[in-house]
Order: sequence, then C-alpha cells, then structure tokens
Amino acid sequence: MLGEHVTKGVVSVAVSFDDLIVLHREHPVSPERTSPEVAVAYTATVDPVFTIGPKVHGGALQTICGHAAVRAFGDSIGDPAARAEAAELLPVVVSTEYLGAPDPAEVTVLARVGKRGRRVSQVDVEVRQGDRTMVRSAVTLARPDRGEVHHRRPGAVADMAPTPPADAVSVREGPTASLFNLAGVLDVHYDASTVAFLDGSRGEPTTRFWTRPIGAEPDEWFAMIAADLSVPVVMNLQLYGWAPTLQMTTYLRRVPAPGWLRVQATTTEVGQGLFDEDHCILDSTGAVVAQSRQLAMIPTAV
Repeated sequence: MLGEHVTKGVVSVAVSFDDLIVLHREHPVSPERTSPEVAVAYTATVDPVFTIGPKVHGGALQTICGHAAVRAFGDSIGDPAARAEAAELLPVVVSTEYLGAPDPAEVTVLARVGKRGRRVSQVDVEVRQGDRTMVRSAVTLARPDRGEVHHRRPGAVADMAPTPPADAVSVREGPTASLFNLAGVLDVHYDASTVAFLDGSRGEPTTRFWTRPIGAEPDEWFAMIAADLSVPVVMNLQLYGWAPTLQMTTYLRRVPAPGWLRVQATTTEVGQGLFDEDHCILDSTGAVVAQSRQLAMIPTAV
C-alpha cells in the first residue's frame, strides 16, 4: 500500500509516441501532497495498441510508472519555480515487479514521493486494476546525462549500421506479427542473422534490431519502451511461447538523438525455469540512451 490518503487526477494514454501519457489534474495541488503518507492517484486508460497479445506490454507499464512518478513529483510542489525545475527530471532508474498482467483498459496509478533530494529523488508507484496490484515500481528521478562521455567501450551494438539494411526483417513479417500490436505505433526491423527462430532453426540467444516510432522521432519515453522490445531471446533456442517477466530494471541514460535506435538483447544464462535478458539501446550518434535487465520465466507454449 502506498498510503490511505489519495488525491485524484486522470492519466490518458495517447495512441502516439509524441505524448505517450497525458496527465490531466482534476483538482488544485494541495500542500499536503508533500507528506510521504499521501499518494497522488491517477487513472490511466491503456489503448490496446500497447499490448503484446491480449496483455499490456511490460515496457509500456514501466513508461506509465516513470511518467506518473515525474508528474506526481511536480504536482506535489507548491512553488512554481521549483516545479519548473523539477520538470527537468527523468526516471533514470525504474525497477519494476510484475505481479500480474493487466488488460488494455482503465488502471489506477498511485505515486508517493519517498525522497526529495538535491540531485536524486525517489518515488514509489503502483499500477492497479480492479482490486489487484499489477505492477509495483521504485523510480529514481534525476537529470539525464548529456554531452561528451569520458569513456565508451566498443561493442556489438555500435557495430550496427545507423539505419536498418535492405535485408533487415520487419516484425510485421515474422510469426509474432499477430501478437505484436505495438507495430501500430512503432517500427522494428531485426538483423536477419539474429532471428534463427524465423525458419525454425537454432541460434545464439541474442537479437539485434532497429526501432523508431511511426511518424515521430524517439524521445526518452520511447527509449524506455525500446528497453523491452525484443522477442524473448530464448526463441532462438526453440523455446517458444509467453515468457512472463518477474522483474525488470531499466536505466534511462539520456534523451536520444533523432533517428533509429539500435538495440541488442542478450542473455547470460538460460536455466530450466528462468532466464535473464539484457537490452542495450544506442541512438543514431552511438550514445547509450537506455539499458535494461529482466528476469523472466521460460516460455510456456500458448
């Protein structure tokens, strides 16, 4: 529970990545919202496009949590100047436990500010549907990185071309096309050498792909979506089906530059019941914009 006292607002999810989530406050900000016992409550209506199969996409849920944390943090500040300064903060860490799989319908989002710091703050967020808590996130707010880096290790993702080559495989052409409803708002093109499962063969449990929103440039919220976009990498081991995520932590490093995002998804170990999956996301300049790690269950055939 985030607290017994809540203040009401509305969150609506647009079918676009220009504004994935739009918050509408119904009542004036109350100074009492700064109390750690008080959770700011919103409702969100999730469009079916933000789903994989019948359930809401895990990255979309993290994006909802991250955006709700930013807005709740700002909404609970009475001073306009301080609120404007807080608007520069982003969810640089979102650590999420997936307790259930919500349907694309109305959910309640509760956010409680746990810490207000000079450089780093923390907000706890819950997403509920009906009488169940579906998702619980701990969100760290800070200013994202910018400018030149002190060090960058060359890696496989950086070796990818900035744009998908002619032989890249669109997600709309694969066996998961009927389940990947996100294709209505974004493009994904896989490196053909990393999708052995497409012809029923085995390969390394690694995928690489290019992605961007349809009709827009990627922003920080899209980068969070990209951190959970790969098909389960264990499909290359001929392990097919739904792979429920138990926990996922996403690092939002910086706001991406315009252009395609390059993504690599890998695993360290695939066990009998569990496997890990890491995403590394680079923008068109080669900068790391997001990273994620999740623990998931071995797929069960559907």
